[in-house]
Order: sequence, then C-alpha cells, then structure tokens
Amino acid sequence: WKDQGIYHLIKLFDRPLVMDRWLLAAALCFWSSATNTMNLRFGMMTPTVLDMAALFGLSPLGVEVNAALVAAEAEGSFKVAWPTVAKLAGSKAKNMLNYSSFYGNFGVEDSADDDSIAPLGEVEHAAFLLYWLCKFVFCTQANKVTLEFAHLADYLAQGGRLALGPFLLGHIYRMLHDVVTDGMKLKHGGPLWAFQFWLQAYFPELRGMVSIVDTEPLANAFARAPKKHNASTFCYKFFYELTERTGSQFRVCLARSYPLYLAHDIS
Repeated sequence: WKDQGIYHLIKLFDRPLVMDRWLLAAALCFWSSATNTMNLRFGMMTPTVLDMAALFGLSPLGVEVNAALVAAEAEGSFKVAWPTVAKLAGSKAKNMLNYSSFYGNFGVEDSADDDSIAPLGEVEHAAFLLYWLCKFVFCTQANKVTLEFAHLADYLAQGGRLALGPFLLGHIYRMLHDVVTDGMKLKHGGPLWAFQFWLQAYFPELRGMVSIVDTEPLANAFARAPKKHNASTFCYKFFYELTERTGSQFRVCLARSYPLYLAHDIS
C-alpha cells in the first residue's frame, strides 16, 4: 500500500471524518461549474493534481484510469470470484452489494478464543479495496458497493500503481458540478470530504489548529484537528471579503516535501 501510494489515504478513514457543513455551504456559493473554480475577489482557485498528492498522497503518475484499464483476471481476483459468489446467492445477489452484507460476506473473522488472526486471502484483499473505494473514497450515491470500481480494486490488489490523483480530482469536479447545479443539495454522492480538506489547506483561518509533520499527507493532519465552530454567515463573509492571498498561502501544497517526489524543486 505504501509503494502504491494509498496507505495514508486508507489510514485517513481510521477515524470518523466530521463534515463542516457551514464551511462547505459558504464555499459552494463561490464555486463555478463552468470553470471548475472558486471565483473570489482576487481571482480563481481550484483543486489541482498537485493538491491530490500533498493532501492525500495520491500520485499523478502511474497507469491512467480509463475505459481501457483492465485488471488481469487472475485467480483470487474479485472479478473472477464474484460470478461464483453471485450464483450461489441467487436472487439475493443484489442485496449482497449493500455495505453491511458485503462486509459480512467478504470479511474475515479472527478467533475470539485464542486471539489468533485469520489469514487474509487475495479475494478478501480485493474486496476490502473495493469496499474502501466505494464507501470512503468516492462515496457512491447508491450507498452500496458498485462493480464499476471492481477493476480498480483488482488492479490495486495485484500490486499495480494507478494514477489515482487525477481520477479523484475528476470525481471532485463532477460532484461539485452536481451539487451547485441542483440547488446546493448535498444528497449527491461523491468525495465532498476531499473538497473540505482542500478548503482547510488553503484557508487555515477556517479550521482548527494542528501540528503538521513531513511524514504524512496534509489531510491526515487536518483530520486530527479539533473542529472549529464557525457560523455559515462568518464563512460566507470571509470568502466574500477575501481580496488577496500571500505567496506562501498559495504555496501550501507546492512547498510540501511529502510524498518524497514533491521534494523536487518544481516551483
């Protein structure tokens, strides 16, 4: 997971992430789905591929996620195992994709008698990654595991390196478009959590203080920060009256040295 650049993003969800509704509501008022930018008085700002690396540790490099990406149908892959599982389940196969049912079917139970840890098979590993991608990373609107991401889970389970940074960024843009063009309703699925972390990175005045180290992505540090209780009117006024940002405030992610490939002088 560390070699693939997904370890820290998996660890990010060890603790419940608290939605800052007022921060999001105010920021969405300034989001333009025409340009995929926040339009503020000093100009435009938007999440970038560089931000995906600094915030979540997701590399822009690797195999591109597109329609041509096909994971090998190796023994132990989820794609190979699922038809057999679905056939045994019969008419209940669709219900098996609900998060609780999926977890119950593919989870491995450790022994409560002797504290032994059950061995993890390749299918269980791929199923875990699929569960993680659907429920935590891309937050599918169906609120259940979708087989749309099965080939990604298999590819990662087989040790492949995917360019997940651009892929997540695309989902952020699509999710923000859906929200602002549907009356600011937060019912849409998508990585709204990622947009919140981006806001906390570039507008630290609106988040709690936390120590940031160079051995983890920014989001993992922000997740530990105590919640700052700002009213929606305060957040809206902050963005509305924001006339400038300093160079150092713009270079929050550019100045990061973790992951290590960001340590190169790319300014």
